[in-house]
Amino acid sequence: MFPGILFLLPLFLIYVNLERALGIQLYGSYAGLIITYLTFALPFSIWMLVGYFDSIPRELEQAAMVNGTTALGALFRVLVPVSMPGIVAVAIFAFITAWGEVLFASVLTDDATRTLAVGLRNYAIQSNVYWNQLMAAAIVVSIPVVAGFLALQRYLVQGIAAGGVKG
Repeated sequence: MFPGILFLLPLFLIYVNLERALGIQLYGSYAGLIITYLTFALPFSIWMLVGYFDSIPRELEQAAMVNGTTALGALFRVLVPVSMPGIVAVAIFAFITAWGEVLFASVLTDDATRTLAVGLRNYAIQSNVYWNQLMAAAIVVSIPVVAGFLALQRYLVQGIAAGGVKG
């Protein structure tokens, strides 16, 4: 509901004060960036997955338990495979959100820990923009996203009908 820029200064201050008080270095580290991205992706991901899990019929879990599976076994053998399209869609959303994010990565990282999206900024200097190198680097940076999407697209198009309920 709030723009991300509102959280930038508080997160920065928390990270710097944690380092001063406890010696935990989150500013300028990948751990700090991961925590930041989790802060934004996790609530939306949970909200989406709760809606997706609610759409799965309870009869699937009950049928697995009638066949002798424990509740944990029903979760991993029946519910997770049936809900794989939703899990993959949420994972792709979270990955793409973190992959292309520049605002937090440019403030919370340094030269040793900067992300690829922040590294693309180096092709634009004050007096010139190196468009050919920038476009080539942008294509190289987008290759992992496209490859990951192509590898996981079958989960996005298959429906929940992969599992069935005996009538």
